[in-house]
Amino acid sequence: MSQKVTTRVSGFIGEIVISNPERKNAMSLDMWRQLRIAADEMRANDYVRVVVVRGTNATFVAGADISEFRTMRQNGASGLEYDRITEEALVALAQIPKPTIAAIEGYCIGGGVSVLAACDFQVSDREAKFQIPSARLGISYPVGSLRRLVQLIGFANAKRLIFSAARISAAEALAIGLVSEVADNRVDERVDELARHLGENAPLAVLATKKLLETISGGYEVAAERSMELLELTLASADYAEALSAFEEQRKPNFQGR
Repeated sequence: MSQKVTTRVSGFIGEIVISNPERKNAMSLDMWRQLRIAADEMRANDYVRVVVVRGTNATFVAGADISEFRTMRQNGASGLEYDRITEEALVALAQIPKPTIAAIEGYCIGGGVSVLAACDFQVSDREAKFQIPSARLGISYPVGSLRRLVQLIGFANAKRLIFSAARISAAEALAIGLVSEVADNRVDERVDELARHLGENAPLAVLATKKLLETISGGYEVAAERSMELLELTLASADYAEALSAFEEQRKPNFQGR
């Protein structure tokens, strides 16, 4: 099957690989289902500390597979079901309790932007192109993807991208915060460097901060309450004790994620 989403693990770095070469890695409905399964797999793997999402053939994701829309997204009921399956995959990706990095090459269109917005970091090559063409397709952008996009780039930039359906460069994407950085050289080299750097930090401390960031939108009181719970968790962890010992002994800490 040429349309597939697979996983692989090397050391503490997990990868989710998106491949649909005939359509520049456009996501079929079945691939969205596979993405949810892949994200759940990365979440459950205790050896994985960082997750990289990438496409094949020097392309990230050229949107959803529009060729399926007429049969799978042709009316209100099927459209809602399609978006439900898509959102389940994106939520599963966004809720991986480990740093996630989108490694972006080539096209990042529509659903590809939804995928990058569900990741914590976005590393792009200089030639990448970004676009949300929903206005040209006559459909609204899914609310979950819209929420994550607004959190990433703000209301004004989200309106600009969606209302205009304009295609922008990597430099423009960096300027509005759609990507966190543009790699000077090869994307895979920079992503590997970033992943290894992130993976050296205490997993529970990263998890705590990631969960807190998710709760901030619920208001200060909710975030403050959750903050105390997560603070207690990290203070009681072996990794916190190891961090203190390493600091006192002037050595590199050896975190175990517990």
